[in-house]
Amino acid sequence: MKRRVLVVENGAGFGGALTSLASLLAGLDPAGWEVHCLTSYPQQCIKAEGAVARIGVLPRLRRYGPASGLERALHRFAGRCAGPIAFAVDQATTGRVFAASVAAYAGREAIDLIVGNNGLLINDAVLLGAQKAGRPCLIHVRSPEYPGRLTAWLARKAAGAVAVSDYVAGSVRAVGMPEDRIAVIPEGLDAWAFAAGADPMAFRIRHGLPPDLPLVGLVACLAGWKGHETFIKACSRFIGRVEAGAVVVGGDPDGSGIRLAALRERVRALGLGQRVWCLGHEPDVASAMAACTVVVHASTSPEPFGRVLLEAMALEKPLVATDAGGPREVVEPEVDGLLVPPGDATALAQAVVRLLGDAGLRERLGRAGRAKLLGRYSLEGHVAAVAAAWERRISQREP
Repeated sequence: MKRRVLVVENGAGFGGALTSLASLLAGLDPAGWEVHCLTSYPQQCIKAEGAVARIGVLPRLRRYGPASGLERALHRFAGRCAGPIAFAVDQATTGRVFAASVAAYAGREAIDLIVGNNGLLINDAVLLGAQKAGRPCLIHVRSPEYPGRLTAWLARKAAGAVAVSDYVAGSVRAVGMPEDRIAVIPEGLDAWAFAAGADPMAFRIRHGLPPDLPLVGLVACLAGWKGHETFIKACSRFIGRVEAGAVVVGGDPDGSGIRLAALRERVRALGLGQRVWCLGHEPDVASAMAACTVVVHASTSPEPFGRVLLEAMALEKPLVATDAGGPREVVEPEVDGLLVPPGDATALAQAVVRLLGDAGLRERLGRAGRAKLLGRYSLEGHVAAVAAAWERRISQREP
């Protein structure tokens, strides 16, 4: 008998969380699973094929949080009480409507399990909708949970959590979820599918890059904590010492181009405009990475997992990553990559220079990285582990 699962995605609509969810759903066995997916925004990443039977859009208008106009207005006279008041308003209005819609869908479609993608707080109304429908709700936690009474309250309503790393699992434990309800399941990647069709020369031609210049690449959306400023500082320290250039691949999350323009101005101010290229959004990530001699992960705050690490490993690219969060769990220093302290531009530059000057080291780290990906972070293994976690939650509900 097929298990019916409703997956609700309330994230930002970009980045690794959505890409990883799409890969997971595409890998499920349609003989055993029927997935219904509701997103709070239109998207093209998840397809209605294979185990995914239906896709819909269910907008979530949140009345509380940093982006809420209501909460900002309340701060003028309510101070620290603004957040709780805004949350109460949300739960009485738009949150309530969203939860009722989730509950109605689960009942109408005979859903066995509801899965909220990303984290507890962002799935507040999903958890309440599952409670209303009498269905277990599992949260796939892809970023650290914020400590607080609200998160702890939501944790008590969840049937369990899948955490993408031990680092993320620690934040789930910290808000009170029992250990036996948390499964740590790292991300997975299909190495062959990702690498297939990667064309580094086409990427260079498309962006007007020199055909033979070694490139150091940072591939990440232009979020403040992704370490782009640290990377540019590092570039100022190694460009000129070695024959190499650098590319920054990724655009503003909101599509405004404001951060991209500021980063380009920073490059010009440092006199790096002839060797550092900030390229903006690039849909062909595999070709961008394939064009690089070294791939850098530079996040200044702990990365929950770091899908870009697996993508570099799939292409046998030597990695330099920051020693915090998920990358600390994925990368074994001197075996399949190099680790540097977050925010340390000098250490990052030194690691890059070392790799650019040692072809044997680059080859050894790249091969070990791909071997680790195939053995420990395969998409097939990831899908099987998540499916098993889903099945356990469904079985616990059944009489």
